[in-house]
Amino acid sequence: MFRQVKPEHTTFIESKRKERDERREARLKEKSAIIIQKNWRGFRDRTGLVKEFRLQFDATITSGSAADLLRAIKYLSFKFSPENERQRFEFLVRHLMSTIETGKPGVSYLSLALRKTTLVEWIRLTKWLFATILLYLSELDPCSPNGSKLLNVFLSFVLITTDYSRWTFHEEHLKSAMNQLSCVLLDDMVHHHRLFQRLHSLLFKGLARHSPVFTNTSLTGIITLALRPLTYSNFDAKKTVLFAANILTVPGLVSHISPSMNEAYDVVLKERLCSKTILIYRNDPSELETLFSSVEGSFILCFIANLVQLSLLEEEVLALHCSEFCIVVSRLMRHLGGYVGSKKSNLSSWHPILGWFAQSLDNSLQAAMQSVTKQLQLLWNNRMVRLLFGDLYALAELDDVGVRRVDATSNSELQANPTSVAGACAPKKSFRPFDVERYSGRVRHGLAQFLSQLSGTSRVKSSRRKNESTSAKLCMTGAHSGTFGPNDLPLSLKAVCMLYCFTVESLREIRNDILAGLSLGDLLPRMWRLISRSGNVASWVKILLDSKPGWQIEPHASHLMHIFTAATSNLLSILDDVELFELRKSFTVDELCSMGTFFNQLIYEAVLSVPDPWTLSGASDVGVSCGSNRDTSDSKKCEAIQFDLDGHTLPNLFSMCLRLLSIIHKRDDRHLFTSRDFWLISNLKLPNFLADLRKSKPHAVFLLQNIPHIIPHKERVLLFRDRVREDKASLGVQTRMSWLTDDGPVGAVITVHRNRLVEDGYQQLANLSSAQLRMKIRVQFVNEMGLDEVGIDLDGVFKEFLEETLHRVFDPSLNLFRVTSDQRLYPSPSSHLQDNHLLLFEFLGKMLAKAVYEGIVVDVPFANFFLTQLLGREKTGCYSFLDELATLDKELYKSLSYIKLFPPPSNTGRFRLASAIPSCSGKTFIHEPWMIPTVRQTFAVQAFFVAATIGVVTNAKKKIAWPQPLEDADVWAFLEDFEDIEEVFGVKTDRRKLAVLRTLVKGRAKAVLDAARRDPVKTE
Repeated sequence: MFRQVKPEHTTFIESKRKERDERREARLKEKSAIIIQKNWRGFRDRTGLVKEFRLQFDATITSGSAADLLRAIKYLSFKFSPENERQRFEFLVRHLMSTIETGKPGVSYLSLALRKTTLVEWIRLTKWLFATILLYLSELDPCSPNGSKLLNVFLSFVLITTDYSRWTFHEEHLKSAMNQLSCVLLDDMVHHHRLFQRLHSLLFKGLARHSPVFTNTSLTGIITLALRPLTYSNFDAKKTVLFAANILTVPGLVSHISPSMNEAYDVVLKERLCSKTILIYRNDPSELETLFSSVEGSFILCFIANLVQLSLLEEEVLALHCSEFCIVVSRLMRHLGGYVGSKKSNLSSWHPILGWFAQSLDNSLQAAMQSVTKQLQLLWNNRMVRLLFGDLYALAELDDVGVRRVDATSNSELQANPTSVAGACAPKKSFRPFDVERYSGRVRHGLAQFLSQLSGTSRVKSSRRKNESTSAKLCMTGAHSGTFGPNDLPLSLKAVCMLYCFTVESLREIRNDILAGLSLGDLLPRMWRLISRSGNVASWVKILLDSKPGWQIEPHASHLMHIFTAATSNLLSILDDVELFELRKSFTVDELCSMGTFFNQLIYEAVLSVPDPWTLSGASDVGVSCGSNRDTSDSKKCEAIQFDLDGHTLPNLFSMCLRLLSIIHKRDDRHLFTSRDFWLISNLKLPNFLADLRKSKPHAVFLLQNIPHIIPHKERVLLFRDRVREDKASLGVQTRMSWLTDDGPVGAVITVHRNRLVEDGYQQLANLSSAQLRMKIRVQFVNEMGLDEVGIDLDGVFKEFLEETLHRVFDPSLNLFRVTSDQRLYPSPSSHLQDNHLLLFEFLGKMLAKAVYEGIVVDVPFANFFLTQLLGREKTGCYSFLDELATLDKELYKSLSYIKLFPPPSNTGRFRLASAIPSCSGKTFIHEPWMIPTVRQTFAVQAFFVAATIGVVTNAKKKIAWPQPLEDADVWAFLEDFEDIEEVFGVKTDRRKLAVLRTLVKGRAKAVLDAARRDPVKTE
């Protein structure tokens, strides 16, 4: 249908298409040339104009007229390039400063602000100058000499320009208007040019290091510039929050504020910066949430440290706004604790104060942690503690009775001899007097009112308690009726206790330092007297049961009990018997007895008040292992009751009370200070309790496992023997006729030679199962002549075999065990040199287990420290190896006790700690754990140093005394058969406790010393 296209037509079409393409390309080239020429001409003209302006700037800046300065600044601000024209801008600022220093109205740059014709232009150009200065400030290197000089020039210009009182041609009637003008300039810097953020960057460069690089002049200028927007705006809430989030988060900032910083120091004190910051965050919780979302955790810690030191500079905040201060800092601590973990992970990094931290820590922050730590230590030094607990110290009702008598005697002597007033009062000035007393008429009076209400109520019932013991009655029934109780304690006291609770929980690496600071003086005894007066056991049981996660948000009465039990447990674990009972550095014996009675009854009543007592403990343990005669669910609950000591976390309140009760009871075991049957519960009906125990009811099982001392010892022994008889009956070992007919099942019949008791006994008993070991074992002795000895074994021959075998195995000549200076046994570090030592350990464990099962008394005097490891008490919160160090090395124990009384060194020095450790080959080598630096500081810091020294040496001696490692099988074999008969013992020797003994025997020195370096104060 279509005819074929002729070739000439195709050629014509192609030629026309090419012509169109050529015309299109020509138009594009023409258009591109026009664009290039336009841009080039524009660039050339602009560059020429910029060069012309710069030349005019150079010619105008030195003319000497104030009016010419505005033109010169205009010339420079046009197309200003901060990267390429820094030197010209520096020259401009220096020249402006030189004109200001002349003080001549016709020359000074500031005089232009006083002229109506130039005021608007002066404001615009001054804003540009300030914005450019802020840009350069954030990029300055304060470490370099040029940067330091330029910093001083920039700061001087901004500070003089925004302070009308420093202008040489100052006129009083213009002061208000010029202050408003300065406020406008500062607002522009804050809201449009990020003043606080740029100052934070500058301060961080100069202070986040081991030693600050700012001169006193530079630092004063920076802090003054940061505070000036607040003073001009009367501490506007938004600006104050920005200041806090950027300036107060600089590490160690407040530690550099001194009285020589005239304006800055006056603003901090007179304007009450700390009080206003605290009140803003307290009254508007959303600002606190904004702070959490915008600031990293490490800077939150720096913010807390600066707030603490600010509160000591401005002491009124601790008197007038104590509750608000404690609540805000507690919430900061609580937020900080959310980033702290107990274990290392791929997403965590090591923090010297917080431990394993969920956020990264750069090198600058790492270097600044030393100054931050010093600031944080102010929170628990003696002065801060006395300020925060001022109402507790101010009440004479909480003084020790002996102290009150001494004071009364001294007062009578002073009245009799007035001339001795000055001399008598001089020694009492041990602390700088502050202070809360100045405000006692307006604040911090809630505790006095609380006690007066209690005393008024107690007088109604005084006749009922006339002939009763005061201390016991205060604990058991309280000093008042149920009208008032612990919940009525003043808010300020509960807030202070909440602050220290969260501080101890969050700052895990310095937890022991905090508790040691709270243990100084008579704070803890005063707390105990308040607790004993504020409520009876029933009242505190309600507090104990109400202390759920919700109570952490606001101050609660449980915070008082929590911090008291934590600090007291720590104190009682480090005090030796001389300090506690003879020197009486903390509690009196009567107070210890009343505490034991109170907490004994408290735990008992709390357990009976809940359906399932295992839920009370949460994740805690006081060192008592759980019985295995319960079902699996109970075993899981029991396994959950373990203190997370590796993570240094505070357990719940019930666990803390249980732990303190265990510590007091163990101190009584070691040094008796209570009467007979002191620990028994009077209202415990023993027959009913034993019946519940046989039925495995949770309350009875919990009480038996955690506070067995409430049951008479005789009953516990009988209970144990009953369980043994039940187990034997289940095996068919013991029936009514078996004693006479000897028809019970026999687990094994062995023949042993008198001169090969250990070898023959091991070969024939080593492979027996647990059930066979619990059956009867018949023994046939072979005398030295090879003849069987005549006799019928009705358990007497086996008893002889067992006693002789254990006597030979525990003989130090066999090198499985060694003896201390008082002939106490502990595992030998060189037992691996003995052939088949693992098999001998296993055999020894079986024989000991059989002796306990059969009720055979054997003379095996284990050392106290080894028994502690054997029972798994080393991992409990109430354990202190120092208490039992005397059984291992009396001389070292005496030396460490002497260190406690060692005076602070007069000059900076170092202690060289060395210990002579004999090796397995008999050679003695000297071990130096490391060098500990010391400085002359306050008594509190000296106490921390002593605790650190004792902890380091004790751990070193404990672990390095056994330098030759044994294999894990030693310990597993030694205690293997205790697991086999755990159903009878009611005591589960679980894998954790075997790991404890393995640590003791193996003596892994390096790991322990590394742990001691991370936390040398910890002696538990």
